[in-house]
Amino acid sequence: MTSTDAAATRDKERTRKAILEAASQMLHAHGGGVSLADIAAAAGVSKGALTHHFPSRSALEEALLADASEKLWDAVHARVDLAENRPGKLLRAYVRALTDAEDQAVRQVFSPTSLLLIIGSAEPSVQQVMDADAARWREAFDADGMDPAAMLAVRFAAEGIAESVGTPYLTTEELQAARTRLLELAEPA
Repeated sequence: MTSTDAAATRDKERTRKAILEAASQMLHAHGGGVSLADIAAAAGVSKGALTHHFPSRSALEEALLADASEKLWDAVHARVDLAENRPGKLLRAYVRALTDAEDQAVRQVFSPTSLLLIIGSAEPSVQQVMDADAARWREAFDADGMDPAAMLAVRFAAEGIAESVGTPYLTTEELQAARTRLLELAEPA
């Protein structure tokens, strides 16, 4: 690969990332009705450039879900404490990530707009992204060594809490109390 090819690849990757970031921000700010033209403008590209990278709205939605899934995966794995040499290491990292009110990647995944995008899309390609993500998490949690029922209860409790962060239904004190209790429940029996 020549240096010109490498630069072109970086520019394509940078443009694709800019489009995904703009689309994510626009969808979170304005909901699912935002136009591709508005997303392109927010990304600083033409609509033609957007459709070059994402030939359809569903292709963009699929890429957004895959990107959000990867960001959540990274946010959780960044919180794995290797000193916790006992079962539940991943589950505790999951709780820490989902109860971190400052983590914007997690907040975006669990925002009402993201949830509506997931629920509202009947596209098979979007379903495939979700199926692959669910299988990846399931495999990782299965390898974590925790009782499967306890793990599910803690996971889904953390996800419910994550959806409430930043709403009037969950105070900072309640978030901390729930986080502490979930981390206790994520310890092996």
